Amino acid sequence: MINRFGVPILVSTAQLGAAAVALGRPDPGPALGFLAGVWPTSGETLAALELLVWTIVLAAAGWSLAAVGWELASRPHVRESLALGTGLLILVAGAAHHVAEPVWMSGGSVEEAQAFLGR
Repeated sequence: MINRFGVPILVSTAQLGAAAVALGRPDPGPALGFLAGVWPTSGETLAALELLVWTIVLAAAGWSLAAVGWELASRPHVRESLALGTGLLILVAGAAHHVAEPVWMSGGSVEEAQAFLGR
């Protein structure tokens, strides 16, 4: 059980950590300069390669985590728990929106609307 779920999560975490340590945060500005310019500089080329490596690492981590999620979601009790959690999250978000931001409905009159529009 741990091998099926723990190992992909551990590997994904290790990949993301290694990319963060080795590459740092990607800078999309010079990477886009690589695509926009006629003759790219070495800095633009390295930035584009960093962005490409980050894209590959994030795609691989996302793929493995999605596979773990798919495997977990194939179990009936996990699927039911996810549906319950999603429903509760929607309920809480709706209640918070309803309580936090009251809607003030005011139709006004034609004269008020024309004055507002400057006519």
